Amino acid sequence: MVLGIIIGYFCFLLGLGIFGSRLLKLTSGDYFLASRGIGPFMLLMSIFGTTMTAFALVGSTGETFKQGIGIYGQMASWSGIVHSAVFFLIGAKVWAIGKEHGYLTQLSYLRDRYQSNSLPLVLFPILVGFVTVYILMGVMGGGAFLEALLGKDAAGAPKMPKWLGMLLISSVVMFYVFWGGMRATVWANTIQTLVFMGTGVIAFYVITKGAGGVDSFLEAARTATDKVADSEASDRMTRAGIGKGEFATYFLIPLSVGMFPHLFQHWLTAKRASNFKLTVVAHPICILITWLPCCLIGMWAAGVLPAETPSNAVLAIMVKKFSSSEVLRGILGAGVLAAIMSSMDSQFLCISSMFTNDIVIPHCGEGKYSEKQQVWMGRVFVVVVVAACYVIGLFNNRSVFKIGVWCFSGFSSLVPIVVAALYWKRSNGQGVIASAISVAVLWLAGLAFVFSGTLTKQVFGGKFLIAGMHPVTGLITVATVVLITVTLLTPPPDKALVEKFFGAHDSESE
Repeated sequence: MVLGIIIGYFCFLLGLGIFGSRLLKLTSGDYFLASRGIGPFMLLMSIFGTTMTAFALVGSTGETFKQGIGIYGQMASWSGIVHSAVFFLIGAKVWAIGKEHGYLTQLSYLRDRYQSNSLPLVLFPILVGFVTVYILMGVMGGGAFLEALLGKDAAGAPKMPKWLGMLLISSVVMFYVFWGGMRATVWANTIQTLVFMGTGVIAFYVITKGAGGVDSFLEAARTATDKVADSEASDRMTRAGIGKGEFATYFLIPLSVGMFPHLFQHWLTAKRASNFKLTVVAHPICILITWLPCCLIGMWAAGVLPAETPSNAVLAIMVKKFSSSEVLRGILGAGVLAAIMSSMDSQFLCISSMFTNDIVIPHCGEGKYSEKQQVWMGRVFVVVVVAACYVIGLFNNRSVFKIGVWCFSGFSSLVPIVVAALYWKRSNGQGVIASAISVAVLWLAGLAFVFSGTLTKQVFGGKFLIAGMHPVTGLITVATVVLITVTLLTPPPDKALVEKFFGAHDSESE
């Protein structure tokens, strides 16, 4: 029954892709940006859905199980504040510039802003690398969730092995993105966001009553908390395991949304600037509704599950343990998968868009390929990336949360680039390229510590921290210093270029 409900949900998404393909105009503007016609509610749902991933549900629950309730303040509280600020200061401004100049992607804007054909060639592999790790979170998290949720058969073998769950999830998302483009992606994100927020509330209610063992919801919550307090996991009720420097510097990680290429593309789909108002105001509330239940479930799990429970499986085990009805378990499972898939689709689409519009067309010649051919190039690249993520996921069992944090750290370190592009008239392409290369080198060097727990213990004593702070602090500092230094040591941009993006009056008064 549980598997039937989940398969039914997958079929619904496949149907959405087919429906979206019937409305699709085979032009790059419609396939990649839905003809810039998305209203305020769907903009909110698509932006929130694409930022809530396996990291937010599977990752936050598992990490709270291991580290404690402080994870909520460390990530969710900072994210609620920082995301809205980024949407206001970067997102709305990007939309206005994109609409005026007709940009389809992040890289097309930066190429034009700095009049550099080399810049996309440097940034593209970096962004694709970061996005691939981001997609990997969803693929791994979804596979682990399905395997734990469906359990094992009489012979002790998983009813849904991780490899098969990963394949199903990747294939379904790839299908509706492949055929429906941005329009199907936005519809799917809107529906899936409503699904996972609604089922998340239901799951929280069911698990709270099950963990507490009494009929009253509030009394059940107190009882579940008391069980943690009376267990060896009592430290999970505080942020005792999170140092002050680590906690404080985590505010830099949510800055990553300013450089997400898939979010950048969603910003460009807005119909008008006023559509951002609802997103800025409501986004923190949506984060609260999603993150708080997951973190509480993770804390309560510490009182009822063995300490050696795999962190990526905690949410699924709690859903299975306290959902007596298979129908309810299937609905809750579909809701969690909706959150995971609602970000993967946008990521698939954005990298195919960058490949087509920023690598192939500029370097093979404008007008060489028809609009239809451009769409098909994007589709083929989606298949290549999905296959790569799937293969990597087969050989990786690391924590979704740890992988996600390092992925976001890379994006955060690139944010000085977009801030300089929007607000610093003196910035130039040389400074941006040097900054991007410095981020890539340091990020790849740190990746070894993220994927090697032994190496982290040997060098840092357990946690990958530098002077008690998260390494993202050093990454952003180096990226900013390199950007400013190289920019000031190289010639300023032409006045005509400054006037194009800042206006003649601003350039003259600089």
